[in-house]
Amino acid sequence: MRILPEARLDVPSVRNAFHALKIEPRSLFILAPAIYLFVLPLAHTTGLRSVAFAVSVLLLVFTWRATPAPSIPLKAAFVAWLTLAVVTLIWAVRPEYSIGEIRAEILQSFLTFIIFFRATQSKRELTIWFVTISASALLVGAFALAHSLRGLNPYHVGLHGGTLYYAGYLNMIFPVLAAMAIVRPGWQRLFLICLMVFLLQTAVGSTSRAVWVGFLIELAIFGGLYLRYMDVRPVVRRLALTASIAGFVIFCGAFLYVAKQKLQLSGGPSEIIAQAARADRRPQLWVDSITFIKERPLTGAGFGRMVLGKELVTQQNDPNHTHAHNIILNYALQLGLFGPIALVFLFYSVVREFWKLTKSSSYELKILGIAGISVLGGIFGQSMVEDIFVRHLAWLFWALAGMALGYAMNNEKSVVHANTVIE
Repeated sequence: MRILPEARLDVPSVRNAFHALKIEPRSLFILAPAIYLFVLPLAHTTGLRSVAFAVSVLLLVFTWRATPAPSIPLKAAFVAWLTLAVVTLIWAVRPEYSIGEIRAEILQSFLTFIIFFRATQSKRELTIWFVTISASALLVGAFALAHSLRGLNPYHVGLHGGTLYYAGYLNMIFPVLAAMAIVRPGWQRLFLICLMVFLLQTAVGSTSRAVWVGFLIELAIFGGLYLRYMDVRPVVRRLALTASIAGFVIFCGAFLYVAKQKLQLSGGPSEIIAQAARADRRPQLWVDSITFIKERPLTGAGFGRMVLGKELVTQQNDPNHTHAHNIILNYALQLGLFGPIALVFLFYSVVREFWKLTKSSSYELKILGIAGISVLGGIFGQSMVEDIFVRHLAWLFWALAGMALGYAMNNEKSVVHANTVIE
């Protein structure tokens, strides 16, 4: 009896088949991640987002051994984050909920990071991601504008995600758009500047005050690092300084205008700030959250932003207060006193990787590093009053981090290889 040879999936053979059909394999392998990236900020696209993510993971597995890549960074930070979350399952208040949160917030975040880290091997992929981000931002901004013009409740989750998540989204992508505008020439730069102006108008319509706080933090970080580390002509440096000062004035003015209109306040800037602070219910929520933390100071209640959501809603008599509205307090509620330590270590590890880029000899990598640090600063600042670093916004951040670090490390590998060949 004749025994047929075992069927095998030969990657080179598959690649040859693609070439015979005049199809570039890399184009197919980045299609699913591009769709995933495009729909991430869009609400009510869970099905498409899940399919695109699943296909991206399968493609990642399929191409893992066929596509060499540099060592994956941030592994220690992710492992520490995951280990602490898993250990707390032993005493978690709602273990089923915590398991789902670990899968969504940690595992999917890590996989998203790896997908874009491995997929971004050259400037071609980085350009595709940038075009995707710009197109998605234009669409999401259009939905936000339509929502505002129709006079709908800004907190209702339209396709743009509603006030809270839209504010986080704007803080997430603005430094990236600014970096793109700096490195892109001609009409591309003009388009990106117009896009940012358009999105700033939608930010006013969102009625969010936190978004302007995030913008101010990002402007301070981006402007400071740009003036410190970018080797530019004196005239460009003066223009950058002037633009930073103008941006600071505009963002402060927008914050005061939104606060005055939203809370129906009166008086000058100092009076508006004082009245807004007195009207805010978050300080009392933070005090009460600390009381919950004291009940489980070492263990926490289990991983998940809303693990004590029912208790907080009952205690606050407010359906919107399902968590502490502060990322540090939330992690202390979830994971005990080690939670904020794990969170700070995670953010520190990301900042350290981006900081390396600011010391690069490449103009483009320096801009990417500055943008990455600015994004993290803005999101962390906003999360001190909202804590929106979850689900699709967190996945978007890890996608941005993955593509930036993937491009940087592949670029560095190419430079080292070129120097070796020359020698």
